[in-house]
Amino acid sequence: MTRSRWLVPALSVLFVPLWASGFIAGKIATGHLEVPAVLLWRFVIALAVMLAAAAVLRPALPVGRAWLHLAVTALLLQVGQFSFVYSGLASGVPAGLSSLILGMAPLLVGLLTPLLLATRLGPAPVIGLLIGATGVYVVLADDLGGGLGWSVVFPVLGMLALTAGTLYQKRFNDRTPVVTSVVVQMATSLVATLAVFPFLGVAWLPPTPGGWLAVVWLGVINSAGAFVLMFLLLRWRSTVYVSSLLNLVPATTALTAVPVLGEPLTAQAVLGLAIALVGMFVGLGRFPGRWGRDRPGRDAEPVPAGAAVPPP
Repeated sequence: MTRSRWLVPALSVLFVPLWASGFIAGKIATGHLEVPAVLLWRFVIALAVMLAAAAVLRPALPVGRAWLHLAVTALLLQVGQFSFVYSGLASGVPAGLSSLILGMAPLLVGLLTPLLLATRLGPAPVIGLLIGATGVYVVLADDLGGGLGWSVVFPVLGMLALTAGTLYQKRFNDRTPVVTSVVVQMATSLVATLAVFPFLGVAWLPPTPGGWLAVVWLGVINSAGAFVLMFLLLRWRSTVYVSSLLNLVPATTALTAVPVLGEPLTAQAVLGLAIALVGMFVGLGRFPGRWGRDRPGRDAEPVPAGAAVPPP
C-alpha cells in the first residue's frame, strides 16, 4: 500500500503531458507526411521499444481468447483512434480542438462503465466528469464555430474509438501483463497498417528531420510510454480515475500549443484548465465530506508490469 501512495500519483502526473503531446506531435507529423505513413512509423517504433522491454521483463504470453481480445483492442484503441485523429489533423482540425473532442471520451467512459463493467459509481465521479467536460468545452469553445465542416467528423470518430477501446481494454485485457498487452496491440496495428499500405500510394519515409522527430516521439513517448501508463492506471485504479485524468488533456494541449505550434493563449484556456482541475479533484473522490468516501477504484497493491495478474 505504501508503494501505491507515491507510484500512482507520480504516474498520473506523468501521464497527462505524455498523452497530450500526441496531439502536438501528430499535428507536426501530418504536416510532413501522409497519415498512413505516420501510423506506420508510430507502430514500428513503438513495437521495437516494447519488444526490447519484453526481452528484459519476459512477461507471460496471452492465453486462449486473450489474443483475440488484444487484437480487437488494437483495432479500436490504436488503429481506429489514431487513423481518425491524424486524418482530422491533416485536414486542418487544430490540435487543441482535436484534444477537446477526444476529451469527451472520459465522460462517455464514465457513464458507460456501470452498464458494461458492473462498477458502482457514487455521485462524486459522475459530477466530477461533468465538471471536467465543462472545463474542456470552455477551453476551446470558440473553435467549434470555426467553419471546419466535415473535418470535425474525424476526431469525433476517434473519440468513439477511444471510448470503446478503453472499455474493452478494462473488460477483457485487465489480466494480461501490461508489456505483453502493448506488444501484441502494436504488432496487430502494424500488421493491419502494412496490409493496406501498398494500396494507398503514399511515401514510406519522412522527407525531413522534423518528420522523423515527430514520428519518433509518437512511437516512443506517446505510443509506447503513454499507453503503458494508461494500462497500468486502468489496472491499479478504475476507468473513472483515468477518465478524470484525461479531462486535463485538452487544456494541457492548448497551453503546450502556444510555444510549440504558435497558437494564441486565451483567458478561456486558463479558465478551462482550472475547471478541469476541479473536475479531476471531485471525480477522484478528493472532495471533503461524504463524497470523499465514495472514491472509485480502491484497488489492491500494484502488480509489477511483467507479472501475471491474479483473478479479482
